[in-house]
Amino acid sequence: MHNLLAVVVSYGGSPQLHCLLATLAEVSGCRVALVENRPGTVHDDLPADVELYEGHGNVGYGTAVNIAVLRALRPGPAREPGSGSPPEWLLVVNSDVTMPGGTRDLLPDVLGSMPADADVVGFPVWGDNGGSGRSTAVLPNIRTNAYTAVRGEAAAVERWPELCYPVGAFFAIRTQTFLRLGGFDPSYWMYYEETDLFARLRAAGGRIAWIDDCCHVTHIGGGTVGRAGLMYAELGRSAAIYARRHGDTLGRGWLAVHMAQLVALALRKLATGRADDALRASRILSGLVTGLAQPRWEPATRSRWRAVPVGTRHDLGRLDTAAPGAGAPGEIPAPRVSLTSHPDRSSQVTAGYR
Repeated sequence: MHNLLAVVVSYGGSPQLHCLLATLAEVSGCRVALVENRPGTVHDDLPADVELYEGHGNVGYGTAVNIAVLRALRPGPAREPGSGSPPEWLLVVNSDVTMPGGTRDLLPDVLGSMPADADVVGFPVWGDNGGSGRSTAVLPNIRTNAYTAVRGEAAAVERWPELCYPVGAFFAIRTQTFLRLGGFDPSYWMYYEETDLFARLRAAGGRIAWIDDCCHVTHIGGGTVGRAGLMYAELGRSAAIYARRHGDTLGRGWLAVHMAQLVALALRKLATGRADDALRASRILSGLVTGLAQPRWEPATRSRWRAVPVGTRHDLGRLDTAAPGAGAPGEIPAPRVSLTSHPDRSSQVTAGYR
């Protein structure tokens, strides 16, 4: 019986994909699903037992994971005995991740040793140069954004460990927790989907456990979609969606602080001669402004990326019925949070796996 469902989200594949799938297929008790978002991509050399989900179009990262969970848990005559209940853990993986053999071998024991109140497991991520990569982010609010603008993200991670969450490239979450939270919100096509998920987890009193370097992965970053200007604008547009979803916890001044953060970043990069980075910050800011002024406009649906519209994404990947009245007028509401709250441990973070 599988106790782990690994979902790999791909857009046209990556140089690391075949090796990653083969490694995941060797993990004891792991069922592997590949979700291909790029229409016309052919995967004719998949390792045995890897399930391929395709034909839904470019639904983005979060909705793709939801689709895999929905299909993997769907009853079927070919399922193995005892497979009616979902696996205990869901592993979310980018296609440009590399998993060392040591992590492959340790993963079942690491997840099996997690305390019952640990809902999510975050892993160290190394960069392709062998050094430390970006594995942790801090939930946004006025203070964390302002601090990050001055001191940087690494300093904010150190300052607010209770607000840290794993980046979306690689993390594990209990399947029942994922289902009770309603999965990823399909409103996000690209970016902020894991930030939104972990904000809801924190609001529900969930706990994140952190693993030390004994069990890590390598992530290149940007290897699946490149560095297109539209993606930077989508990052800003997703921030606008997040602000509408989480305005109560962000505070009224968050948008102004975030905009000032982007302006300061653009000016700083321009002053140091890094024009490309300044342009990137400007495009994020432009996307944020556009997302606030025109919340229903989805430029990616008419771009070369051919993004699936938000309404269709909700039809394909909605895991929960939203609470009436949630969200802005005319907007598809957010997933309902129904995970039992534990206020006394909502900020607890374990030091690591030993």
